[in-house]
Amino acid sequence: MSLGSVADIVTALTAVFALLAAIAATRHARQLFDVESRRDEAAAARERQSQASKVFAWVASRIGDETTYGVVVVNSSEQAIYDVEVRVTDSQSHERRPVTLTILPPGAYYLGESMEAYGWEFASRLRSFDDEIRPVTKSKKRRILGMSFRDSSNLEWTRDGAGTLATA
Repeated sequence: MSLGSVADIVTALTAVFALLAAIAATRHARQLFDVESRRDEAAAARERQSQASKVFAWVASRIGDETTYGVVVVNSSEQAIYDVEVRVTDSQSHERRPVTLTILPPGAYYLGESMEAYGWEFASRLRSFDDEIRPVTKSKKRRILGMSFRDSSNLEWTRDGAGTLATA
């Protein structure tokens, strides 16, 4: 074997190992890119959901001279939400006419049950009442069946009776 051929073999082996190293580096870079892409997608999903996760409702009772029932609707985000609909049951587990609001500014609002045409009183800030507004936590009859709304990014959202948030 001549010295030139040994040098050619070493050069060829070095080139093959360099190619294998480049292939391994490419695979590793692809894996890192996939991890970063999934992380970016998760961050974007959290960002899209950030306002919607701050919107919810529950059945409440207003404790005063006479106990009445209603719904508390909360928007604890910093922007208004739109086209709100909250589906609620009454004391007999029958679905009432839904609470419908064109816009809900940030804050917590109470809407009492009413026998009037719309079925609900006007929304009033929770802190505007002297009476205690107490959540109804043990009733299986009076409950929220679900709600839907549109956030300030024009994304539509729903919450089911268990409170699970999903895109509409």
